[in-house]
Amino acid sequence: MCGRYTLHTEKELLARRFEIDPDALGDLAPRYNIAPTSEVLTVRLREREREAARMRWGLVPSWAKDPKQLRSMINARVETVAQRPAYRRAFRRRRCLVLADGFYEWQQSALERGPKLPHWISLADGEPFAFAGLWEVWRPEGAAEDAPPLLSCVLLTTAANADVSAIHERMPIILPPEREAAWLDPGLDDDVEALLEVLTPVPQGCLRARPVSRRVNSTRNDQPELIEPSDAPNTGF
Repeated sequence: MCGRYTLHTEKELLARRFEIDPDALGDLAPRYNIAPTSEVLTVRLREREREAARMRWGLVPSWAKDPKQLRSMINARVETVAQRPAYRRAFRRRRCLVLADGFYEWQQSALERGPKLPHWISLADGEPFAFAGLWEVWRPEGAAEDAPPLLSCVLLTTAANADVSAIHERMPIILPPEREAAWLDPGLDDDVEALLEVLTPVPQGCLRARPVSRRVNSTRNDQPELIEPSDAPNTGF
């Protein structure tokens, strides 16, 4: 599961790393507490070229009547994503990279009813990375043809590896750089078996985790201090 993440890497580095036009990133502010329903930065293929796209985090299927009536679809389990009606078409045809440089998970306190302890998890080398994502296009009934559609996305999750399992049993799928192009490749459209093979997350030893302040629990907070190590993660909001 992933309910919050960060993206504070400067845009020129992101543009080089993910082969996208830096001008398309516009005014990209650093973010330290990205939450569901936020607008997030993704990369998809359009006419075989990589394109940066802003999307709502929380998938809205094209057949939905009213997004406000949907349950939150921010994570999709890799074990069932090819079969679930909400995800299976996007899995086959609309895949994207969701750009990040860290994510949060909450560990159950040693106290029976104690508060969960937040941790910030990043690549050990500190580099930005891509979550495996799916995207969809939604238009309200009766909308004008030239009305902009709602673009939305969901993150794929898998069983946590040894770097994360002591904190949480699930984790988002972080694609190794060499698999990012394959995940976007339209040549794999409809090949469920091949797509599932691409979804091998980064290996054990690639991630580092550290406890941080509970201030991250509030979406009102979005400062660099949120990812600083905390000796007392139970304190503060």
